[in-house]
Amino acid sequence: MDQTVIYRFGPADYIALIRASRSTGPLGRLGRWGRAMLLGLLIVGLVMVFSYDSLPAGFWPGLMVYALVLVVVTLVAPIGEYLGERLMAVWLFPRYSVANKELTLALDDDGIRSKLGEIEGRVSWRSIVRIIETKDHLFLAVSRAEMLVVPKRALASAEAFAGLARYARAKVDASVAGR
Repeated sequence: MDQTVIYRFGPADYIALIRASRSTGPLGRLGRWGRAMLLGLLIVGLVMVFSYDSLPAGFWPGLMVYALVLVVVTLVAPIGEYLGERLMAVWLFPRYSVANKELTLALDDDGIRSKLGEIEGRVSWRSIVRIIETKDHLFLAVSRAEMLVVPKRALASAEAFAGLARYARAKVDASVAGR
């Protein structure tokens, strides 16, 4: 199944790429709210360490302060993550060489060929370490820092997108088995 995908890499693709890259990290499986809770627990631990003597006397008032800090940090952290993604899309995205340019990916039995203007690249199926599929994108990860993006909008239908995802998974699985 040879498939050619042509699309314009936009800010929404960049934000999706940031999220997919974050999901491959050590805390990626926790999800947005899990990371927020972990950050909340870290902040509560720091509050406990640095304000041990200044907190209200007694167990229950101190526990209430810690619980309040945990709830506030847990609820505010995803908002900061969301705003950070948007800020990166406004500030860093225009500096990327692929920003708002037409990108062509050709997937065939030998691997993936990419073309951006006069720049061409080639990635073998053996180089793909992970496939991440979201509702709007397919990410072919070469490493945590480098991924090929295939947006759903670049294909004719949802069935074509699902077929491309199955094809990519089969090729990566076959290359892993052949290693």
